[in-house]
Amino acid sequence: MKNKNIRQLGMLRQSHQYWLDIMAQSKYLDNSIDWYNQGTLVDLLETRVAKLLGKEKALFVYKGTAAQLIAMKVASESRNNKNIILHPKSHIAFDEENAYQTLTGLKGITIGTDFEPFNYQNVKSITEKAAALVVEMPLRRVGFKLTPWEELQQMSDWAKQSNTHFHMDGARLWESTHYYNKTLAEISSLFDSVYVSLYKGLGGMNGSLLAGTSEFIEQCKVWRKRMGGNLWSAFPMLITALEGLDNNLSEIPSWVERAHEIAKDLAKINGMTVNTPQTNGFLIFVEGDRQLLNDKAKQLTQEMGINLFFAFNNTANPNIQVAEIQVGVGSIEITNKEISHYFEQLLS
Repeated sequence: MKNKNIRQLGMLRQSHQYWLDIMAQSKYLDNSIDWYNQGTLVDLLETRVAKLLGKEKALFVYKGTAAQLIAMKVASESRNNKNIILHPKSHIAFDEENAYQTLTGLKGITIGTDFEPFNYQNVKSITEKAAALVVEMPLRRVGFKLTPWEELQQMSDWAKQSNTHFHMDGARLWESTHYYNKTLAEISSLFDSVYVSLYKGLGGMNGSLLAGTSEFIEQCKVWRKRMGGNLWSAFPMLITALEGLDNNLSEIPSWVERAHEIAKDLAKINGMTVNTPQTNGFLIFVEGDRQLLNDKAKQLTQEMGINLFFAFNNTANPNIQVAEIQVGVGSIEITNKEISHYFEQLLS
């Protein structure tokens, strides 16, 4: 029989009733309804996040994919240059079916390896002029790794000197402050624009924000409309995002610390290699057949009532499989002992 009471370590896959309950008890429910990206909830969310990031303005966008296409397109148009510098394993290049090229006509200049974020020397070696330089923080597809602070400072200086727009893919910026021991505003100050997700660490239903100067954000508004972003109403995204800022943002550093605890425990298990976390996410590597491991993981999830990762995926070595571990809002309901026992059983 399928266990319906599965506890989730990372991002929660919520029920319809969960979202209805969150909104029904929210103090934001009495605000007037938003209308085509206007209204008190939109103003409150944009103003609050702009202040957190230390930027003049922020713009609500229904989807992060669109937010970043908008940022790159505006940077490109203002410089009459279609070149965008980014990592080949960045979300923009790897996960979005080349949307930045096919939808906006931009051209990618990819730098960096499959295993590390690119560095300042990689950037400095580029001979072509570019409209924008994009850094994903952390770079998920190489193991949630962050670019060292000194490297970011050098890239920021390079971007200013070369008139290149410096953009942060900050889908997981909320989870990155612990590593740098700096505020959101201090990190964001190095960048011309910042995209942040409202549903990953914050735990909102969906949506994103794009932050930058007032002039830049004003230029982005027309592209939000062109990207289909003038929603009649987005109140479920707005209310749950504000609830996330109230209830989850301050807890995120503890999730990073918990990720370190879990990684340390898992590293003791025979047959498992564990990356040291830099955020609340990290990679684990195990030997075995991918399908057999995933089948056994599904069985253990039902038996133990805990879901610790999405699935194992192949690596370059067909006998080594990799999975992402992320610690999120539901992690408080799962003990470290349960997690270790789960993987001991999985690899036995």
